[in-house]
Parts: sequence; structure tokens; C-alpha cells
Amino acid sequence: MTQESSALAPPQALPRAARIGGGLLLLSVVSALFYYKWGGSLRAYGVVQETGKLAANPATLLEGGLLATTLAYFGRIWPALVYGILIGAVLRAAVPASWVARALGGRGVKGSLLGGIAGSPLMLCSCCVTPIFTGAYQRGARLGASLALMLAAPGLNLAALGLTFALLPGKLGAARLGFSLLCVFGVSALLARVFEGTVRPRVDASCATDAEPRMTLALFATRFVKSIAYLALVTVPLIAAGVVLSGLVLPHLSRLAGTGVVVAIAAVALIGVLVALPTFFEIPLALVLLQLGAPSGAAVAFLVAGPIINLPSLFVLARETRPRVALSLGAGVWLCATLAGLAVSF
Repeated sequence: MTQESSALAPPQALPRAARIGGGLLLLSVVSALFYYKWGGSLRAYGVVQETGKLAANPATLLEGGLLATTLAYFGRIWPALVYGILIGAVLRAAVPASWVARALGGRGVKGSLLGGIAGSPLMLCSCCVTPIFTGAYQRGARLGASLALMLAAPGLNLAALGLTFALLPGKLGAARLGFSLLCVFGVSALLARVFEGTVRPRVDASCATDAEPRMTLALFATRFVKSIAYLALVTVPLIAAGVVLSGLVLPHLSRLAGTGVVVAIAAVALIGVLVALPTFFEIPLALVLLQLGAPSGAAVAFLVAGPIINLPSLFVLARETRPRVALSLGAGVWLCATLAGLAVSF
């Protein structure tokens, strides 16, 4: 083969063993995450069945002060954040981009549907799923599918939805489910339609390429470690900054109970968009609102907006795409949460 014909030849695909190894590694890490998250969810259900209450005390988040709130948040979510970083690193270092594009490369509602189906079983909070969003988006997933994956992990958390129906009136659970579906599949598809052609993912040298002629164990290990470091550096500082800022906002939640219905719903929805919450904590906070006399619509608005997005994840999204994408997503979730609250109240 001449030098000219060699230059024109198509890139050589990753060896079969490397592709299979990357898939098996991803399956192993995801399985470990399932064991951790689903085991915790089953224990939470057991506590609810025995006591009728969820073992998630929001007092520290509301009254503990900025430092205590921040430490309590990371104290609860750090194992899930580690899993998120590991899964994102496997996607970037070992899983062929063609696989990711095949699974999450669909356009429009189809792409969002596949992303939502992939994200929901992960049951990660908004912060912890951001490394997976980053890894998938940089490996060929389209914007709509990547956004749906990011929104579905917290928004369509099956255990959280089940606990909502178990601990709150049925109409509140139904409103949460319906408008969370609208956020995951509708908002993500709409933003993809608007922004898909104007944003591109950031990609650096620690991503594997499908043109790699030979994937050795040493090369994989190097890329995997570099991907872990990359995802930690580009997500954790932004998550920490967002958690600190959201800690300034969350204590104001209980003060909105005495305002008018429409104002309370819109304001609670806005706080829900901004604040960072560990998994399941939206439920006791919604109960706090109801106990303080807030309209049921305000509790629903928080159930929709609180878990599905937050300031830290919006920071990460802005970095990986454009700030206007993050602002549009925040506005879309706020609107859905507000409409959910108004639908319940009126």
C-alpha cells in the first residue's frame, strides 16, 4: 500500500478484545452502582413500612448553616459521585464512540426517550450524574439524549417516585410523575432542537478514539486514570461551588409558606431549580412545606424541580455546552414545576 493510499484508508477500529473489555468494565461499574443504590432504596422502603416515615432529616440543610450544610451534603453523596466519575471515565477511556452514538445518537424525541430510559435506573442525584452526562456527550451521544439521561437519573428515580406515592397524597405523586416526564422527554427534546447545531462537546486527549490501531492494557490504564482526573477536575469544583451557593438559598424555602398561592409556587419552583439535594430529600422537604401551611402546589413544584436539576449541575452543563443551554434548561424545569403546582392548586 502506498503512502497516499494509506492516508486515504479509513481509520482502523478498536480491536474486538478492547471493545469487549470496555463493555464488560462499564457493565461491572454500573452493576456495582445498582447494588449500592437499589440496596439503599430497599432499606429506605423498609424504614417507611415500619415507621411510616422516611429516614432523611432535612434539619441540617435548613438550619445547619453554610458549612454544616455543605459537609452534610457531600457526606451523603460522595459514594454516588465516585460511581458517577468512574462510569464517565469508562465511557471516555474504553467504550467505543460508535457504541455510544448507536445507543444515544438518535435525534428528537427518540434520542430523549433512549436517554431517559438509560438514566432512570441509575437513580443518581443531579450532581452525581453530571460526570456520566459529560462522558456520554463527549463520546457521541446527542445533546437531547445526554440531557434526558442527566434529568432522568434524579427526576425519574423509581424508588423516589414510589416513596412519593407512599408518603404523600396520590395527586401529588401523579403530578410529580407527569411533569417529571415532561421535563425529561419534552424539555430535553426541545432544547436539542434549538441548540443541537450550535454547540459541540469538549473533547480532550484522554478520550479513546475508534481509530486506535492497538489498545494495550497500559494505554487503557493511562487513559482511564486521565479520564478520572479530568472528570474530577471539571465537575467536582463546579459542584462544590454550586452546593455552597445553594446552601445560601435553601433556608429561605420555609419562609415562602405564608405567601400567596401563585407566588409561593413560582418561588418554591425557583428554589427547587437552584438547590442541591441528596437523593430522597425532596420528599421530607415537601412535607415540611405542607406542615407549615404552604399550598399543595408549592410542595409539588418542589418535588418536580428539587431533584431533577440544581445549580451545580447547571454549572457543569454550562461548561460542557454553552451558558445559554444551562439557562434554558433551568428555565424549562422551572416552568414545568410551576405548571405542576398550578395544576394541583387550581
